[in-house]
Amino acid sequence: MDKAIVSVVVPAFNAEAHLGKTLSSALAQTYREIELIVVDDGSLDATSAVVQEFAAKDARVRLIRQSNAGVGAARNAAIRLARGKYIAPLDADDLWAPEKLEKQVARMEQSGDEIGLVYCWSRLIDSHGNLVELSHPFTLEGRLRHVMVLRNLVGNASVPLFRAATLEKVGLYLSRAEQAGAQGCEDWDLALRIAEKFTIGVVPEYLVAYIQNDSSMSLNAENMARSFGVVMGRARQRNRDLPSASFRWSHGYFDLYIAEKCYDWAYYLRCIHYLKEAALANPVLLWRVGMYKFFVKSLLNIVRGTATPQIPGQARSLRKSAGGAALPAKRERKRPFFLNVVFRHFELTRWSAAMNDRG
Repeated sequence: MDKAIVSVVVPAFNAEAHLGKTLSSALAQTYREIELIVVDDGSLDATSAVVQEFAAKDARVRLIRQSNAGVGAARNAAIRLARGKYIAPLDADDLWAPEKLEKQVARMEQSGDEIGLVYCWSRLIDSHGNLVELSHPFTLEGRLRHVMVLRNLVGNASVPLFRAATLEKVGLYLSRAEQAGAQGCEDWDLALRIAEKFTIGVVPEYLVAYIQNDSSMSLNAENMARSFGVVMGRARQRNRDLPSASFRWSHGYFDLYIAEKCYDWAYYLRCIHYLKEAALANPVLLWRVGMYKFFVKSLLNIVRGTATPQIPGQARSLRKSAGGAALPAKRERKRPFFLNVVFRHFELTRWSAAMNDRG
């Protein structure tokens, strides 16, 4: 039997610096039946020239140009032209392990049409390839609507594999215009809409490298916060049966994630602001030791006048992603701090309730 085609969609805006490595990682997949659609979203650099060079050597590569409309609209333009049974988004500065698509397609085809999305784990690296952090190794599968409100299990936009038929039923990415000029959480929004109607699967391996540099969208705190507000506002309208507290807690987790990003790049005043917002939305986070560490260190750096942007990972040690508990040192594993014990108790209660809600 012929293998199903996977349509790899790459939105690219001024992506000349990293795009070559990204396209090489896609074309090096052990799953060979792919088409690679790159959308140049109004770039002012040599992005199109990089794609054309690859297209001249590999017929699977196709270039589309459009006026700048944002990452969601660029992905949508590629998806509308895609021929594949499966859709795999890949941001223009991220990398895939060679077996990424092969393992996700296999997981997808094990489960039939009920599964709409397969995720995996990712590593955050800097522009030099140094490891900054590992995503939390979630292994949750099935109907995960409530869980996906609390956390974005998928992690980042280069992780999921979608069934094209699923996107026909739930719709595509939110555009920048649909987010009132903001962007950054449209991938979470799409995963949420899929979780509301389909099951979700996982390949429990680190198969994506997410590159964070000084132009990363996730560093624009205000932009991300506005995007999150739009996404969760829409989700709340669609899921009125879920507890309002779940959306409030989600807001707190997200604010903590933004605070950590601000700390990474020495935006200490903003870090403190988002720590405060996190605590107001999700008071349980006050039992998390990391909240106080970020607050005290940010305050000390403000007093000292230290505000030079840093390479992610220099400002703090390796941790898990998006509001997850910090990776403990060996001594902390043996004798966990009392506050963290209480925090984990509350977390377990919340996750158990969300996992039991399979609606």
